[in-house]
Amino acid sequence: MKRNIAIIMSLFLMVLSLQAIATIKVVTQQSNTFNPKVFNVAVGDTIRWVWTSGAHTTTSSNIPAAAASWDSPLTSSNNQFEYVVTVAGFYDYVCTPHASLGMVGSFTATGTLGISNEIVNNSLKIYPNPAVNLTNIMFNAGKAGTAVLSVYDLLGNQVEKRELAVRPGTNSQPLSVENILPGIYFIELRLDDQYSAVVRRFVKSR
Repeated sequence: MKRNIAIIMSLFLMVLSLQAIATIKVVTQQSNTFNPKVFNVAVGDTIRWVWTSGAHTTTSSNIPAAAASWDSPLTSSNNQFEYVVTVAGFYDYVCTPHASLGMVGSFTATGTLGISNEIVNNSLKIYPNPAVNLTNIMFNAGKAGTAVLSVYDLLGNQVEKRELAVRPGTNSQPLSVENILPGIYFIELRLDDQYSAVVRRFVKSR
């Protein structure tokens, strides 16, 4: 019971810490420009594009391989768009109809949120998610070793635990979920008993 409470508290504190660390960077659309045009952010920050006039987009054009792309209108009916930065690196973006007029921007994301780089930060992916019978766990590791994969329900009960042999680079592991009840779960991946673990939300469908 104490361990369950500790797990729930650690997940709760992780969310609070991300909120405390992260900041919002506002980029304003002004005529056919983004202001600021070039800027820096930290991993975990949110970028908020704000519309003022016309019909525009904010659309990713050149981003780090592990980062999520985006393509959102900036119009009177869609006057804001937010993007949470999860991967360090250099990002280019454009307004699709006005890129030829120089309506482009870029930003550099640096730093991590305190997760050990033994499992490369933010590389843990779960697909499909939601899943019915089988899902896949994919992540990048900085070294060989042993990882512990655990699955917890919303009450902190551990419903699955296994050890994985890890190699440097990309790792992929199938995970059967057919015997898990439908609902929301957290998947935790910890390499060689490292202090920090990578946690992702997972949904089991009916």
